[in-house]
Amino acid sequence: MVSSPTPVPRTIALKEITFKPNIIFKEVFTTKARYIDIWGGRARGGSHFATDYFLFLIMQPGYFRGCFLRAIAGDVRGSLWQDFKDRLNDLVEKGQVNERDFILKEDKMMAIYIPTGNSIISKGFKKSSSSSSAKLKSLAGITHVIIEECEEVDADDFTKLDDSLRTTKVENIQIIRLFNPPGKNHWLIKRYYNLEPAHTNAKIASRIDNRFKSDTSEPKRLEKYLEGWYYATPKDMPELLSIHSTYRDNITNVNESTKRNYRSYGEPDNPMYNPDFYFRDVLGLVSDGKKGRIFKKCLHMTLELFRSLPYPSFYGLDFGFSSDPAAVVELKYHNGKLFRHQLVYDKELTNDELIAKMRAVGVNPKQRMYADSAEPKSIREIQRAGFICIAAVKGPDSIDAGIKQLQSMEIYTTSVSKDLWEEAEEYSWELDSSKNPTDVPIDDFNHGWDASRYAVMSHIKKPGTVKTAKSGSSSPKAVDSWANW
Repeated sequence: MVSSPTPVPRTIALKEITFKPNIIFKEVFTTKARYIDIWGGRARGGSHFATDYFLFLIMQPGYFRGCFLRAIAGDVRGSLWQDFKDRLNDLVEKGQVNERDFILKEDKMMAIYIPTGNSIISKGFKKSSSSSSAKLKSLAGITHVIIEECEEVDADDFTKLDDSLRTTKVENIQIIRLFNPPGKNHWLIKRYYNLEPAHTNAKIASRIDNRFKSDTSEPKRLEKYLEGWYYATPKDMPELLSIHSTYRDNITNVNESTKRNYRSYGEPDNPMYNPDFYFRDVLGLVSDGKKGRIFKKCLHMTLELFRSLPYPSFYGLDFGFSSDPAAVVELKYHNGKLFRHQLVYDKELTNDELIAKMRAVGVNPKQRMYADSAEPKSIREIQRAGFICIAAVKGPDSIDAGIKQLQSMEIYTTSVSKDLWEEAEEYSWELDSSKNPTDVPIDDFNHGWDASRYAVMSHIKKPGTVKTAKSGSSSPKAVDSWANW
């Protein structure tokens, strides 16, 4: 890091130029941390500060090589690059900077400060959304990086970047990560943060506009209101500086109508009530799963209860091998309720190995199994091994129809089905350019869901009616109580 000779006050003076960063970011100027997370709710001023900080550094006498980064290279142009030019234009209009001291190369999104030779380049982890791996080059001399929307970056791609930054020309390399809160299974959260239920955090409780303050049942109501949301605190890591903030920390730069909107999203009786947006995008909380989750209402049940249910089992099978796991799910169904248990979820299984696993985990060869019809050869091999394996029913828009069918059900999954629960939290819709969910599912974290979809769409004749194999038991008794699930 380029150090200042004296501690940095709220206002940072450089010759006739005056930088006035928000006081919440003051530690960035003095920290020795390698990773600096500037994250939280919307309108927190993170990108504004980060580009202002780079403008400050590029004009310092010490060695500085900065890099603007996003998941996709072209996305830098409308975000960090434009923000940086806006910060520079502000100083030019105030007469504090001579624009002729800067060379701006628009085609490369590169800035050079002529008096010192310091520079900023722009890169992407990938050239386009269809690129499969990072193509970062020429980063050996980089001293500072800003990664915008870091939640969109893969863990492996970040590690490759991190390992490539090793210049000895400065004492401390800084990687500034700007991001909105991802789900609790995201690598940023798992690697760097501890989570606590949001309702137990006094800071969050105080920011719910005191709506429960006079209610004697406040703890219970608050717990229900914030169910599935977490407050993240940084792990004890000297290499990490975490600055979590919301619009409240940038209040002087947020207009009144925006403030009113933000508050209304969290008011259950308001027509604009949008709890997902309020908790994630306004309060900056971490959710149980990704934004745009497809299945939000999955419920836990014990394996013992699943096995005791008096309904015949049927199975779903999604084939996989190298990058995708093969998934076998045991299911039971009754009166609009679907019960699921994970049996197999493994990569690089040959059909013989898959068959051996199915036998080992107790798949009943006399009960029907519905498999992806795209693999008739594999289905035939499983049939020859003695299982009733049937090609799943597929038709036009089968994925959409299957998702809607599953969404119409009350879905219970055994608590020991680790991978099925991760899918429940992570299987999500693609987001549009405004980060709003579309109606197109992402082809990831869906193998157990696909297996379930094949089985449900092929096995259930109509809501409330189930096809059973000839060996199935007599009509099951209804379960009257769900209290222990």
